[in-house]
Amino acid sequence: MSGVVRLHEHGGPDVLQYELEQLGEPAAGQVRLRHDAIGVNFVDTYFRSGSFPLRELPAVIGGEGSGVVDAVGPDVESVSIGDRVGYYFSLGAYAERRLLAVEDTIPLPDDISSVDAAALLAQGLTAWARLRRVHPVQAGEVVLVTGATGGVGSLLATWAQHLGARVIALVAGPDRVEAARALGLKHIVVAATGELASAVAAAGGGVDVFYDQVGRATFAEAVSVLRDGGTLDLLGAASGEPELDVAELNRRRIRITRSSTGEHLPDRETLLNASDELFQAWRDGVFGTRQVHTYPLSKAAQAHHDLEARITGAAIVLLPDGTEHPVRLDE
Repeated sequence: MSGVVRLHEHGGPDVLQYELEQLGEPAAGQVRLRHDAIGVNFVDTYFRSGSFPLRELPAVIGGEGSGVVDAVGPDVESVSIGDRVGYYFSLGAYAERRLLAVEDTIPLPDDISSVDAAALLAQGLTAWARLRRVHPVQAGEVVLVTGATGGVGSLLATWAQHLGARVIALVAGPDRVEAARALGLKHIVVAATGELASAVAAAGGGVDVFYDQVGRATFAEAVSVLRDGGTLDLLGAASGEPELDVAELNRRRIRITRSSTGEHLPDRETLLNASDELFQAWRDGVFGTRQVHTYPLSKAAQAHHDLEARITGAAIVLLPDGTEHPVRLDE
């Protein structure tokens, strides 16, 4: 028997119930994975609450994890028992063990720990898709990132800066400035202070691409500095959906995009190449110092509560009960 977190109805964090299950053998095209670490992402709260309705209940949510393969299906040759693998989006992660399509697995190099992988893959591949596919960032371009101290935002901002872009980090308040500086970001602006336009001018003119995760609270201010012909990439709307004046955006020839990460990883070759590039950026220290906060799998409800309350200020990873390891991702 192994532990699993299920929800039998949509709702708040308390609907996440820790149970025991007997997991079967993998079928053709599958492996069975013994998790070392399970990533918790904000999208998990949407599946839990019903904002993204699940096809059937009860269900196991969570899309990201890493661990060791302990069984393979009868036709599986590319992955062997004992291999360390991760994955970035396949529902069913909140469990000590799970069945997983072999095509979703990502081999983990020896120098990438399971905790690193579980805290990095989903957010890092999202950043890769934006920087390499949605708008391939070029050296000298001006890039605006909202939510630049958050999970995806910090990876976007630091990676774009590493690629030679002039990155402007638009943060929600003065309390986020130090966090942005700790990431090594050079141009930091607090929203609604009237300083964004001058910061963009100092960086060399209009913004070439605006990666937005905040939505309504900062949208109008940020779009005002986007150059005509620039790209507006809508990743999220933490403060509510923005009001889009489509006619005005069309008049300014602004390209609007809203796409899933998976659309930019259409096959296994692309997935593995993107993962290799992400791991190399991690090795090179591109992302600065990132923190991770761990919870036992049985405390997934508490992890969701803290995530939604923004208590930790760090990546969140669930561990099989009884597991211990450091809380610093970069150690």
